[in-house]
Amino acid sequence: MRTLGVFAFLAAALVASPALATNWPLVPLDSVHPLGNNWGNYQDYGGGPYFHNGIDCITPDVHGRRVTAVRHGWVKAWGTIAESLHYRIAVCDTNSSFTGRAEGWLYAHIDAARWHRSLGDEVQEGDSIGYLVQWPMDATFDHCHFARISDTGATWMRFPNPTWWFIQNPLTIIRPNTDLLAPVIENARTNQKFAFCRDNSNTYLRYDSLVGDVDIIAKVYDKTGATTGNETWDKLAPYEVDYSIKRHDGLVVVPWTIGVQFSNTLDGALVNVVYKADNTCRSQGDYENREYYFIVTNTDGDSVIEASDVNGKWATGTVGDTTYWVYVRASDVSGNTTLDSMMVRTHNNVAVEEPPFAVLSQPFHATQTVGRGGLVGFGLAGTGTVRLQVYDPAGRVVAKLADGRLGPGEHRFSFAVPAPGIYIAKLTLNGKDTYSTKLVALR
Repeated sequence: MRTLGVFAFLAAALVASPALATNWPLVPLDSVHPLGNNWGNYQDYGGGPYFHNGIDCITPDVHGRRVTAVRHGWVKAWGTIAESLHYRIAVCDTNSSFTGRAEGWLYAHIDAARWHRSLGDEVQEGDSIGYLVQWPMDATFDHCHFARISDTGATWMRFPNPTWWFIQNPLTIIRPNTDLLAPVIENARTNQKFAFCRDNSNTYLRYDSLVGDVDIIAKVYDKTGATTGNETWDKLAPYEVDYSIKRHDGLVVVPWTIGVQFSNTLDGALVNVVYKADNTCRSQGDYENREYYFIVTNTDGDSVIEASDVNGKWATGTVGDTTYWVYVRASDVSGNTTLDSMMVRTHNNVAVEEPPFAVLSQPFHATQTVGRGGLVGFGLAGTGTVRLQVYDPAGRVVAKLADGRLGPGEHRFSFAVPAPGIYIAKLTLNGKDTYSTKLVALR
């Protein structure tokens, strides 16, 4: 068995590999353009809420700017989903002889009255494919709605109802991206950093008497530093929001868990899984207002947004009645991060009990337990990525205790022992160094 020594950790930037990087779709191609909306923004212009499924590259005070292909491909779609403002070109990575699911790029708001590429055309990276139509809602800008998509068939001409999947946040691929501004975590309620309500309801709870299954709501926005000239439009959704909960004495009751990550496929029907939009925490996304309230507990801990994420919650009835620190962390694709916290108290008439066994930090090992409660602990000499899980003798995971970055010092995690027997606690550091120990649970 290894002992835990000093180790180094290099933070990985949220960037695509050089082979996948693309330029911007508007000239100048090697310059950062301001964004009026980004991947995952809450949107509602009166017809119902939805995710904004692209990035809107804005051209303030410049009309009719040339749009450029970011990669070699073939035009598989040219048409409009609504009216003359919404003409779009879809350039697939593969040619028309391939009819299976393929990936490509969407360039929307192309001027149909000016020269543009047509269905079936082959384009090279850097080729002109059209020009932006003037946006009549505000005479100060035009914009290109730019997205990574996929579809099937020799052509993707299914207007006005395309079957495209919106599959990847372009900001994870596009270069350069010189964002230096960290997201902002605002008060979710008056004089209150976060808001708390009963799971999947609009019944809000006092932060000093949380009861039962609870949703945690954080109000967050991001900026890129490249301004549109409009303070409201500059407010974008962050790339990722995650959370953690610790008891006042440092016991981790919820390890760092992804609340939402806007990296992969967006399904507009799931917007209410991510965003709270009621009279207390009212998400808004239109020309006049941008307010983003994230239900950070609506998650199963991965980066995929799915309907079952609404099952996520903080089950306060499983922890003792005492004070806890709720931490929320917001990040952008460039790795800029903001962390904020709030002290809360649970009130379920549940006594605080220390679990009867502990894993000691040096070395990583355990004593036996005589009850259902377990406490796993270890010490770190430096910051690193940690995965800590408990397995039964058949190799099944019975508890996922940590999966993310932890700093130096002592860390403790509680879990419920399913039944008497022998268990294995496995600790993995930085994805490579593994430590394990046997736990014996008695009744």
